[in-house]
Amino acid sequence: MSLTIDTIVNILATVASVSVAVAGLGFWLGKKFTEIDYRFKLVDERFKAINERFSSIEKEIRTLRDAIIQYNELLLSILESRGVVTRSEAAVLRGYLASLKPSASSKYYTKEVEKRLDELLAKEPEQLTLADVQELNRIGDLIWLEGYERDDEFLREYGMKLKIYATLVKVLFIYPKIAKLKEGLLGLKEEVKQEKKT
Repeated sequence: MSLTIDTIVNILATVASVSVAVAGLGFWLGKKFTEIDYRFKLVDERFKAINERFSSIEKEIRTLRDAIIQYNELLLSILESRGVVTRSEAAVLRGYLASLKPSASSKYYTKEVEKRLDELLAKEPEQLTLADVQELNRIGDLIWLEGYERDDEFLREYGMKLKIYATLVKVLFIYPKIAKLKEGLLGLKEEVKQEKKT
C-alpha cells in the first residue's frame, strides 16, 4: 500500500498538531504544578509562623508560671519568718496531696513517676532532703505538663500544688538546715583563725 503525498501531509499535520497540543498541555501542567508548589510553600510558611507563635506562647506561659513559683517562695519565706506558716501546714498539704494523688496514665506522668511520688509523700516533711524537694518539683512539672497537653485542669492544679508543697518544705525545713550549716562553717572558720593566731 503506497502512501500518497496528501496522506503523508495529513499524518504529519496530525502528528504536528498532537505534538503542539501535548507540548502546550505539558507547559500548562508545568505552570500549574509550579503554582501548586508555590502555594504549598506559602502554606508551609504559614504553619511555621503559627508553630513559632505557639512556641513563644508556651515560653511565656512557662515564664509566667516560673515567676509565680518564685513569688510563692518569697511569700512563703516572709510568712514563715512571721510565724504565719508553720510545720503543721506542710503536714496538712502533704496529706491533701497524698489523698488526691492522680493515677499515672501517660508518657510524662508514668507509673515509675507515680511510684516515686508515693515514696516522697510517705516521708514526713522534715525528713525530705534538698534532692527530694528537687524531685518533687520535677514531678510537679511532669504532672503540670501532662495536664497542659491533655487540657486537664485538675492535673495542672495538682502539679502546681505539688510545687508549692516542695517550696514550703524548702522554706520550713531545708533553708534552716542550710543556714545552720553555714553558721557552723563560719564558726569553724573563726576557730581556725583563732588557732592560727595563737
